[in-house]
Amino acid sequence: MAIKYSLIENLLTPDPNDYYAQIQLTGRAGKEELANRMLSLGSTVTKADLLAVITLMDEAVEALVLEGYRVDLAGIVDIYPRLQGVFNGPGDGFERSRHTLGVTANPSPGFISRIRKDARVSKEETVKPMPNPLDFRDAATGNSNGTITLGNIGTLSGSRLKFDPSAHDEGVFFISSTGGASTKVVTVSANKPGQLVFLNPAGLASGEYSLQVRSRLRDSAEIRFGTLDSVLSVP
Repeated sequence: MAIKYSLIENLLTPDPNDYYAQIQLTGRAGKEELANRMLSLGSTVTKADLLAVITLMDEAVEALVLEGYRVDLAGIVDIYPRLQGVFNGPGDGFERSRHTLGVTANPSPGFISRIRKDARVSKEETVKPMPNPLDFRDAATGNSNGTITLGNIGTLSGSRLKFDPSAHDEGVFFISSTGGASTKVVTVSANKPGQLVFLNPAGLASGEYSLQVRSRLRDSAEIRFGTLDSVLSVP
């Protein structure tokens, strides 16, 4: 399988032909996927034994990092502790309120070399960024992605949700499943990329609605639409 990528316009430079590649990840692979792939590569060890070994390796790496080791994980990646924060002179010491102890990981040069040598890439159609509403919560009922309480507070969470309130065709819209009429939200108290807080329109008729965010992203002239997957309803 090839590594898929698409090209995205670079808006940080004045050159309109300046694009950068964005990898389209196939998914996330965890312990189950690792064990299944090992079996498909010809391992004679059972899946249960593989999962047990992977779990033990996880615990062993954690123990070694906690002791201050830089761990070479099977020639794939180096994992080691990292301390961040400002120390006020040579006599200062670690305080959790001011300093952070974390973990850093760097891929090994050999692993990078193998990936560069063996990887195949496949160019995909560019996916334009758009508003991505994920969860609507009705304050009156506490329900998520269900009921709309007229005239009460609604909170929409997601990404790329912020819009220009001065543009008449941008904002939050409730679209009726019967006839497709759209009603724009008038009162918005929070307009952030990750969250919109607003008053649900008081004039919605009983029935089902889709919730849509419309905005022009990154000063684009093209308006983008993002629709919540769940169908909402007015009792």
